Amino acid sequence: MTIVKNHREMSRRMALKAAAALLAAYNLRSTRALAAGESLNILNMNLLFGETLGNQISKSYTAAEISADPVPQNEHYEKLLVEMSQGSSTYDLLTLDALFINQVLGNQWVKAVEDIQAEDASLQPLQYQNVIPESLKFVQRDGKHYGIPLTLATPIFVYRKDLFEAKGLSVPTNWDDYRKCAEALHTNEVAGNILLLGGQDAHMSGDWATRLMSMTKLGPTDDGVLDGSNQPAFNTEGQGVKAIERIKEVFPFAPKGAEGLDYPDGLSLFSQGKAAMFISWSDVFSGLENGPLKGKFGYAAVPSEKYQQQMTGGFSIGVSAFSQKSIESYKFLDWMLKGEGYKLFLDNGEMNLVFKSQLEDPAVQARIPSLAVYQDFKKRGTTTIALPPYRVPNSVEVQRVLYEEILAAVLGRKSPDLAMKDAETRVKAIIR
Repeated sequence: MTIVKNHREMSRRMALKAAAALLAAYNLRSTRALAAGESLNILNMNLLFGETLGNQISKSYTAAEISADPVPQNEHYEKLLVEMSQGSSTYDLLTLDALFINQVLGNQWVKAVEDIQAEDASLQPLQYQNVIPESLKFVQRDGKHYGIPLTLATPIFVYRKDLFEAKGLSVPTNWDDYRKCAEALHTNEVAGNILLLGGQDAHMSGDWATRLMSMTKLGPTDDGVLDGSNQPAFNTEGQGVKAIERIKEVFPFAPKGAEGLDYPDGLSLFSQGKAAMFISWSDVFSGLENGPLKGKFGYAAVPSEKYQQQMTGGFSIGVSAFSQKSIESYKFLDWMLKGEGYKLFLDNGEMNLVFKSQLEDPAVQARIPSLAVYQDFKKRGTTTIALPPYRVPNSVEVQRVLYEEILAAVLGRKSPDLAMKDAETRVKAIIR
């Protein structure tokens, strides 16, 4: 088997680590006797869902003993690569990031649940109808399912309601109005909007791709960066240039030192009241409502250029192709999809929910204000697209090229046109 490698840089969701560490400190694992005597080992990671998986869920599941000690996120991918490339049966279940899911599926490192079910007639079909359809995008291929979704993240627009009301401003739904709001809200003490030029993923994905995603019509498996043949598609109609120009027009209203800001820096500034608007991935805002400005934030869909489209990403869990306990692993997934595991996610602070009944529950919506964005999606008829550039195994390398060229253009080191031409040339040269 040819192993497709992806030298992944883990910069996303750094803001979640503090919450995950706090949760771990209060939830020490206990051992217990199990009637079945089975055990399952999960390759887990130290994000909030992973801490819940390794603590509350492992204690609540009684059909087998669950071992799911979280691995630091920046070590998880390398551990996955080593274990799977060696055909190791150490892990029965694997937590997976949507960004490298194509590498996992391409190398056949996880089993299709339909194939496992066919091995045992007593197994019932998994209840995928209990999770929102958008969350299944990264666990489906060729009519089969390769695990279950755990979380779903999407870019959202968060703003200071009190500052908007003081200025008599309406929530912007397009980028022209967003620029006007950024200018109107900008002061020496409070920036009009946050930009994160210092982070590869934060700037390429959070700043640039959030503008790019609404400029051309895309299907649910398109990501707007590469086409189905893995060729550059980010400037076919000049949209890559336009997205850079949209960033440049609000750059004067960003915090001082925006060139060095990454996800945690942006969240820190925003939670301290140092900016009026912030567009980023939903999982970046974990803990925002626990700060001093609780109740003063509004949540809406990201402004659009032409089409109402939203990128999606997230995490899933699948059965290792090398596990000797496929049937037991299937039963764990079945238990999760019946709802108890997702309830524990919610109870322990997870905001990026996929369980349908939770998202439709008014009490949950009141408890997690950011879920209001889903109502905004419905109102605007928003459709979902994929996480760029998920199509290729060296996705982070492609992202790095785009980041360097976008940053050069935003900072005036080259023109947006030249930056996109250079990006196309460089991306073509490294596509695997």
